[in-house]
Amino acid sequence: TILISREFDRDEDERRRAERVGRLIEDVLSGKSWLPEMIEKRTKPRRGAKVFRIQPRAEIRNTLSNRFSVIEVEGLDRPGLLSEITGALSDLSLDIASAHITTFGEKVIDTFYVTDLTGQKIDSPTRMAAIKNRLIAVLEGTVPERGGKAKAAAE
Repeated sequence: TILISREFDRDEDERRRAERVGRLIEDVLSGKSWLPEMIEKRTKPRRGAKVFRIQPRAEIRNTLSNRFSVIEVEGLDRPGLLSEITGALSDLSLDIASAHITTFGEKVIDTFYVTDLTGQKIDSPTRMAAIKNRLIAVLEGTVPERGGKAKAAAE
């Protein structure tokens, strides 16, 4: 289930927006479109330097849920960030049971309820550190894109 907050006051505007978003999701899921290319095409170049500096943060907690490890990430939002985060979680062999995505202006705070591929919480300190380090690198924009293309940190 995907829930999207209202952007427009008028219902017909919301219906058009929902149809457009639905088509985009269907195109990606069917393989008709590749998400990184879609994001790149739709991203407007940023002008000037970033105004805000938000220290990237990633935490993994096992006390908030009986069944899942809860991963919370916080950082500066940018186009494609959610795709990069979920791609990293997938690359790390984690299953996402639930995701709660929040943005406050340019700040993102995303929470993921995850398990390993056997359905268990992440409890190894070494594995938790590797997950945290990878997510921090994604938030900083220093991780190569999936598919082999290197991505430089956005300045």
